Amino acid sequence: MPPSPGAYLKCRRTASGLTVDDVVRAIKTDPSMPLTERIEWVRMIEADLVAMRWSTIIALRQIFPFDLAVLERLSLIHDGADLPAPRLCRICRAGETGPAGATVQPWAWDQSDLCIGCASAR
Repeated sequence: MPPSPGAYLKCRRTASGLTVDDVVRAIKTDPSMPLTERIEWVRMIEADLVAMRWSTIIALRQIFPFDLAVLERLSLIHDGADLPAPRLCRICRAGETGPAGATVQPWAWDQSDLCIGCASAR
């Protein structure tokens, strides 16, 4: 079963070495929210308890890398679409085109569900 959109973002955040506190300190909200509310907001996004706006997705992507196409596919599956799950690394959740979905060549794989980055870190 593929991860939910929030679980995917949480995994990509942690794979980038960032805590929720790191993210909320880097993200700006309009209107401004206190730090404690921003922490809860990010936790709720990662738990799929609140919907993400496009501006939120872009703001998060400026803080840590993730593949927009993978996030879209996972969102559609999460909402009930009958689509094949994207190929993701079991550890960092990098997809076919790498962690941010921006590489020119396909991401390399050590095993069918383990990317070369995570395999070399073992």
